[in-house]
Amino acid sequence: MENKEKIAVIADDATATGFQLAGVEHAFPLAGAEAEGKLSELLSDSSYGIIIVTEKLLENCDWRLKKRVEATAKPIVVPIPDSGGPIEQAESLSMLVKRALGLDLSKKKQS
Repeated sequence: MENKEKIAVIADDATATGFQLAGVEHAFPLAGAEAEGKLSELLSDSSYGIIIVTEKLLENCDWRLKKRVEATAKPIVVPIPDSGGPIEQAESLSMLVKRALGLDLSKKKQS
């Protein structure tokens, strides 16, 4: 039996719908306190491996939840732009991987 971790998306309506159309089963079109509550819930659920959230959600959420996201290696939380576009100071995916797993994707293997 294969143990597959789930992917979740917490985003605005348009973004969540796009992920649903792409095949993501756990897409939640939420904002504000509801989105923060769902993120907190999913962080505690070990069946999720990746949680995709909009940059605006992370930017506007409570500082305690931000600290929890930063301290959590699994599930990894990946911020993406919403339908309004990217936020300038967003952390890159390679930096997220480095923080969560300790791997520097930008370093090339020496032969």
